[in-house]
Amino acid sequence: MPHLPRPRRSRRPGTVVVRLRGRIDARSAEHTGRTLADALGTSPNILEVDLSGVEHLSADGTGAFFTGLRAARSRGSRLAVTHAPPQAAMMLNRVGLLRLLSADEGHGTTGS
Repeated sequence: MPHLPRPRRSRRPGTVVVRLRGRIDARSAEHTGRTLADALGTSPNILEVDLSGVEHLSADGTGAFFTGLRAARSRGSRLAVTHAPPQAAMMLNRVGLLRLLSADEGHGTTGS
């Protein structure tokens, strides 16, 4: 199960950052998705999900990000995935999540 720290406010006004670590797979996807949805409780403009500490993201694990994206949209927030390692970025791209973020949310940053 990934380590899910408490969301924190960014130095950028209106942004909340969640830094994920570990493996995100079928066993942890539901919990991770709930964590992302809960981080939207303060209705930030942007929920930044930092994946720099993610060791592995499975296809099943990407469901957490779709949960987060749906929750963000329902609250009028944007979800931005940042610092994705190559394997995680490839998996997010494979399931169409990066395309959704870049087309519908106006941005989607990975690897930076």
